Amino acid sequence: MNDDVIDDLKQFISAEITQKTSSLATKDDLKDLKSELKEDINRLETRVDEVHQAIEDIAVTYISEVDEQVQGHEKRIKTLELKTA
Repeated sequence: MNDDVIDDLKQFISAEITQKTSSLATKDDLKDLKSELKEDINRLETRVDEVHQAIEDIAVTYISEVDEQVQGHEKRIKTLELKTA
């Protein structure tokens, strides 16, 4: 092989590699993706916290209402026990 053939092969190989790798992600693409993922995770964490707080509020309200009902039942039971004693 002479130098011209070797140079042609180098050029051909370089063109093939460029063509085959042109659709691959670059470091900058990955940095942007990482930044976007961090933002998405932060938004998701905020939303999870909001949902958690809403569930907690509902649970506390429900438990308070049930506790009031139980206390009312206890008072009525005590009253009935005193009447029957």
